[in-house]
Amino acid sequence: MKIRSSVSFIARAMLLIGTVWLSNQAQASPCDSSADPIIISSSCSNLVVSDAKSAISLDPGITINGDHGLLIQTVNGNVGTVTINSGSQIIGTVYSGIDNEGTITNLNNINLIQGIGNGISNFNVIGTINNSSGASIVGNDQGITNFGGAHISLLNNSGTISAANNYGIYNLGTIDWITNNLGGIINGVFAGIFNDSSGVITTLTNNGSITAAIHRRGIYNNGSINTLVNNGSITSVGVRGNGIYNDVSGTINTLINNGSITDGVGQAIYNNGSINTLINNGSITAGATGVGIYNSGPGIINTLTNNGAISVGDAGYGIRNLGTINTLNNNVSITTGANGTGISNASSATITTLTNNGSVNAGDFGIYNNGSINTLTNNSSITAGDNKVGIYNAGLGIINTLTNNGSIAAGVGGVGISNDGSITILNNAQGGVGSSPATTALTISGNMPINYNIIINSPTHYGQLVATAPSGTIENFGIYGTPFLTSRTYASVLTNNITVGNLQSKYDNMTLALVDNGSTYDLTFTGASLMGTQQSLVNTASVLQNTYALQNSVLANSFSYDCNVFGANDICVSAGGRNTAVSAANGLNNTSALLIAAYRLMPSVRIGAYADQNLSVNNAGSTVNLGNNTPLIGLFGAWNERLDGTGTEVKLSAAYGQKNTTVTRQVVGLSEPGSGSSNLNSQGAQVTAKYGFGVTPDVIVSPYVGMRYTQNNMNGYSEQATSSVTAPLTYSALNTNATTALAGVGVSYRVIPQVTTFASAGVETDTNTSNGTYSATGVSGLTPINFNASPVRTRPTATVGAYYDIEKSQRVGITGIYRQEPYQAVQTTTVMATYTIGL
Repeated sequence: MKIRSSVSFIARAMLLIGTVWLSNQAQASPCDSSADPIIISSSCSNLVVSDAKSAISLDPGITINGDHGLLIQTVNGNVGTVTINSGSQIIGTVYSGIDNEGTITNLNNINLIQGIGNGISNFNVIGTINNSSGASIVGNDQGITNFGGAHISLLNNSGTISAANNYGIYNLGTIDWITNNLGGIINGVFAGIFNDSSGVITTLTNNGSITAAIHRRGIYNNGSINTLVNNGSITSVGVRGNGIYNDVSGTINTLINNGSITDGVGQAIYNNGSINTLINNGSITAGATGVGIYNSGPGIINTLTNNGAISVGDAGYGIRNLGTINTLNNNVSITTGANGTGISNASSATITTLTNNGSVNAGDFGIYNNGSINTLTNNSSITAGDNKVGIYNAGLGIINTLTNNGSIAAGVGGVGISNDGSITILNNAQGGVGSSPATTALTISGNMPINYNIIINSPTHYGQLVATAPSGTIENFGIYGTPFLTSRTYASVLTNNITVGNLQSKYDNMTLALVDNGSTYDLTFTGASLMGTQQSLVNTASVLQNTYALQNSVLANSFSYDCNVFGANDICVSAGGRNTAVSAANGLNNTSALLIAAYRLMPSVRIGAYADQNLSVNNAGSTVNLGNNTPLIGLFGAWNERLDGTGTEVKLSAAYGQKNTTVTRQVVGLSEPGSGSSNLNSQGAQVTAKYGFGVTPDVIVSPYVGMRYTQNNMNGYSEQATSSVTAPLTYSALNTNATTALAGVGVSYRVIPQVTTFASAGVETDTNTSNGTYSATGVSGLTPINFNASPVRTRPTATVGAYYDIEKSQRVGITGIYRQEPYQAVQTTTVMATYTIGL
């Protein structure tokens, strides 16, 4: 009553002041509107404009007063720019300061527009209204009224727009853009801005302050607002008011708060209509019994996202829903006083998806549900006070799926979840052996969920559920998601005599069982893990790639073996050693002994054979072990046009090798250490042709081309069943082959008569390949592994070496070979030393 009396007194006082002022100006002459532009240089009354004008301007210190102050009645043409300069003013003593019934392009107010009715009344079209900093647009009824059918393109306020009795801005027509700038003030008694049922506002941006008093609204929308962005403050200072009120027929497409929306005791945001997207990036606050965001029975919010802070007083609600919210995301904080509720979903209300990624910290209930929530996901924290409840699902409450990846807890004597309604599925990660809420068990009272699944993050952090006076039965127990398990036992997953219908089920090809341990259940797993076994096969395939690369390199390099130092009997014998290393993490390499022999059929033709016998294989990790029992055997034949290395040379080589191979799978997670043996066979042939050019007597340059075919095949095999291998695997054969084109150039240089150095560089390109698949059976669900999913089809190779002729028929040599292999990031390097004698 005191507030209403005060407002009535102010209104009467303003009318009295206006009457006194009018009597003092009674002798003022009528304003002259005949010129164009109209420049008012002395005070006058009742400026009436009926014709098109390029501009209307009041000189500084000039006053226009009259019934209307300024009345625009142009029907033929527009009024360009209306300017109320510094110190000048337009005052309507009966009606509005400015009444526009025509068209105004720009209206610039630098001082004062005032009316007993409205500051500005627009009945037709105004392009832009600019209310400058320090300027005022004031009305007893409204500061600005935009009537039905009228249009304002831009309303730009940096000063004050206010009303003594009703609304700062009252829109019944169309306003494309309202911008309340920093320092700008829009205020009214009943609402700062009222958009009526016929009103359309395309964009409303507040960077200053919008206020209302006497239980009313900062912004009241009963029409259509496409985009409402608050970067400043929107406030209702009275009790039972609202910062933003969206009524039954009101629609807001996008509402974004980057500043503050405040209400004393009522609701900071009250939705009784439809809001498509509501995003809070700033602060929303309400008083002791207030509500941060209130969605009433008819209200519909499609998406509500809190990226800021929602806080209310003692018995308030952070978010209260009596209608429909399709998606509710809390990413930062919702906080209440000692008896408040963070999020409330009343009976008959619906929330389709509720996701908490921030904190809900309430005195009474973190979340209260007596309606329907389809999916509730907590990824952070939901807390309540002593003897209170984190999530209370009341008697009519239905939650289809509740997933807890964070913590749901209450203070001393409280409980995490109290369920008097129905929870169909509860997925829980809260538990473990820590001391924080997220790493201690989730507590529950009342009805047990129909289905309960634990979330396993690690052997020490997994879902645990402790019941207080449990009612009903958990019908099905299981695992949520697809965790990769590394432990076979998880203790105390259920505590305090919880009844479970089905104590066994399957997960990851294993049998999971709840083992009764008095008043608790432990969770155990038996059998071989599918995920662990699959990853073990992937790891084995990676090691086998290196093994195949080693054998293929040995095979391909053997095609370069030769013996061409002949004695009187046309026989050549060469012996030596070789080491080939693979660029693998485990340092894979092997060392072999070489024996090469050749016979010269005629001066230009030689044939020969070789044996490459493994002496040792270094393969740290022992996933794949190669035997040393059989050598690589090869044959070769060559024709030379000339004996000095110039001219044409054609060479043909073929080789075959077999290695006993033992493969032992790594244990990954809950897989098993299966082991088995097979044979790895390598075979192939190569033909090359080169032509040597004698550049100088000591230098020969030899371009070359060639083709090569290689196979590396490992037969299928089976693992042996043991006490630690309950599911032995059976493997299919792993076969690879490639047809490869070769090209490059070599050069030799005789340093002195006894010493010759040589080098070559080339490119290999696979013209046809089969990379094979590594596959096994024995554990249900295993999938084949592409043995070389991203082959390197074009690869460099290089050779460098030297030899020394001890005598005419004796030679020692050393050779180094680099090869990029067909597998990504796998290279091999070979070093070979030989002693050759001609017999």
